[in-house]
Amino acid sequence: MSVSQPLGNGEPQVPGGWRAAVGIVAALLVGIGVVALIARAAGFVRVRDVIDEADPTWFFVCFFAEVAAFAGYAVVVREALRWRGGPEPGFGLSAHVMLASLGATRIVAAAGAGGLAVTYWCFRRARFSTDEAVVRVVGLNTLVYLVFAVGAWVAALLATVLGTAPLGLTVPWLVVVPACIVAARVVTEPGRVERLSRPAGSILRRGLAYAIAGTAWVRAVLPHAGGRRALAAAAVYWAGDVVCLWAALRSVDVSLSPSELVLAYATGYVAMVLPLPFAGLGSVDAAMTYALTAVGVPLAPALVGVAVYRLFGFWVPTIPALAALALLPRAGRGLERAAAATPAPAVAA
Repeated sequence: MSVSQPLGNGEPQVPGGWRAAVGIVAALLVGIGVVALIARAAGFVRVRDVIDEADPTWFFVCFFAEVAAFAGYAVVVREALRWRGGPEPGFGLSAHVMLASLGATRIVAAAGAGGLAVTYWCFRRARFSTDEAVVRVVGLNTLVYLVFAVGAWVAALLATVLGTAPLGLTVPWLVVVPACIVAARVVTEPGRVERLSRPAGSILRRGLAYAIAGTAWVRAVLPHAGGRRALAAAAVYWAGDVVCLWAALRSVDVSLSPSELVLAYATGYVAMVLPLPFAGLGSVDAAMTYALTAVGVPLAPALVGVAVYRLFGFWVPTIPALAALALLPRAGRGLERAAAATPAPAVAA
């Protein structure tokens, strides 16, 4: 897979202001509805008492934890772009790409697909060929979620050993994560990966080929300095988000062990990974709240803690994310300039 010539002057189809507003309002209504239903189950009086007793000092920790998290993700994007002779976008341009992708998840119905499409468009502006752009986008997301999966597996193992979480919450992680890692290693073995990652045939076959190629890209970059930087940055991303949840729970006087915290976080976060509207808003709130109750947190403080976490992890970044999405053509031109200044074409992993 090689770098192609720059694309034409076409610009991405960014949803208009009214469509973005409708999407955000719809997301807000869904979120409020889900929270109201859970609050009813917990008891409105109890929820109100938890809110009244909350300590807002922890909100500063939530905010700065999310700043660190998104900065980490921007570094992952930067390393994916610059790998093996790719353009040097700088941190600011990489952050723009990351935020624009995040903005797409806020207003596009198929949230995950919207973010991937924006990231792919940016990689094409960086003069990667269609195949190479897809592989790098799939690869960077695979690397990020590899860190997520390993962290969840370790937390599930510790929670199982210590007996702090039900087996129904831990066993799926203990079984599925190793199975996926073994399968990834098998399909990316030299001699097998070239045949399996050839994008030809039906749409399903091509999708599987790109998934294998993206996994092989991760395997290729990890032994190198850029791959290790991306891995560390992905760890910072997840750690920042988990710290945000931890601080949100501390604001309502809830304290969990690291394994309980990470396990509840990961279980709730799965709802965001699924291709649900508005980045899983509503489903994430419900899943994470009930995951917290599974590790012993009462329903009312679990609900309020998750609401605070989602305020800083979802709603606060929405404004800069939508601004970055509206300014996506500017990021595209910046990537084209960075690619033009690159002395040698990028080479596929």
